[in-house]
Amino acid sequence: MKDIVTTTEVRELLISLADFYEEKKEELSSYDAVIGDGDHGMTLARGFAAGKEAIENIAAEDAGIYFKMFGRNLMGAMGGAIGPLFGSIFTELGKTCMGKKEIGLKEFTDGFEQALLKIMDLGGAVPGDKTMVDALEPAAAELKKSKEEGVSLLEGMKNAVTAAKRGMKETVSMEAKRGRSQYLREKSVGHQDAGATSTYFLFNKISDFISGGNL
Repeated sequence: MKDIVTTTEVRELLISLADFYEEKKEELSSYDAVIGDGDHGMTLARGFAAGKEAIENIAAEDAGIYFKMFGRNLMGAMGGAIGPLFGSIFTELGKTCMGKKEIGLKEFTDGFEQALLKIMDLGGAVPGDKTMVDALEPAAAELKKSKEEGVSLLEGMKNAVTAAKRGMKETVSMEAKRGRSQYLREKSVGHQDAGATSTYFLFNKISDFISGGNL
């Protein structure tokens, strides 16, 4: 199995993500319905569909172009607070991958690290606030550790999936401090955060794409 993702495969990955979030929209909205607006899954599906539409019929010269186009169109279609937050993952990956026809663990690591910083700056959330950051931060940290240890792309991504899942599950016991759910205070405890869940799904789907014979 290759340890890199080509430009064409980045396009295939992003399209597969859009199809995946379309399938998961009702499940994600069910998490959000308990302590949020109940539209998280629908909003994500709309944004990812716009990202897919922007890239599926073009032949980009490098991986960064696909990521940036996908992220920008995702932001525009989603709107609200979640658009810039989730879109930043792809625009920051775009910056990291710009000019590169092949990307590996280093590019994914650097991109997700920058995305974490951007998201925390935009939304003001920190680990423990019961947001997507609670899944993204440990996943990004695990990617960095994996990069430093010199493991393969797949192993590094699997490590990130494990960390993201752990962070997602930890949101159940947290009291929300951001978004609409913060007004529920202690009533938000006992429910898994939708943003952390969709972030875990992202890492899991990327890992599945890499390991499933797509590369």
